[in-house]
Amino acid sequence: MKKEEKVILVVGLGRFGQALCRTLAEQGHQVIAVDRSRQYVEEMADVVDLSVQADATEEEALAKVGAKEADIAVVAIGQNIEASILATTILKDLGIPVVIARAQNAVHARVLARVGANRVVFPEKDMGERLAFLLVHPWMSHFAQLPGSRFYVGEIRPLPEMEGKTLNELDFRTRYNAVVLNINRSGEMFIPRADTVIESGDRLLVAGLKEDLQKWVVE
Repeated sequence: MKKEEKVILVVGLGRFGQALCRTLAEQGHQVIAVDRSRQYVEEMADVVDLSVQADATEEEALAKVGAKEADIAVVAIGQNIEASILATTILKDLGIPVVIARAQNAVHARVLARVGANRVVFPEKDMGERLAFLLVHPWMSHFAQLPGSRFYVGEIRPLPEMEGKTLNELDFRTRYNAVVLNINRSGEMFIPRADTVIESGDRLLVAGLKEDLQKWVVE
């Protein structure tokens, strides 16, 4: 099944906005990029579907670039808090279903929420927290948290005690409180059955809670 493509408007083309545009474009989404800076707009011209120099604090300017057609809008404006708030307000008034806004601090975040932002993000804070976590738990760099849940998914090598045994013999789900989603064996991936024997060179794609996965890896 082909992934549903979305039209995503990104307002503000600093480092965060540009990284966002590149990733979204790579994933096959239609991206409209907007910034006051001609330099930033030109840098994104060959990356996104439409890159426009415009003032995002003016409703008419956003309407002209096709903002009303967007499924999602991201206000990635950095230091200009007033412009961030105005742009968020205008985008909500234009009827965009989901507006995500970048905040500089807690007060800014509260104002963004009050003017209608569906979600507020703190890129620098979130990245700092993630880096600190990975320094303490480097093994977690191989795992991704499932959105809206406490579960993590990632690939890992089997413990010595697992080798030569089937998932049924190990009573895997109960013993490790995790689920094997698939097995990568010599480059071939397959969904295991209860009678699948785990081999030493296997890579297991597992899902589970952080505390259980951490015990598995560390111990």
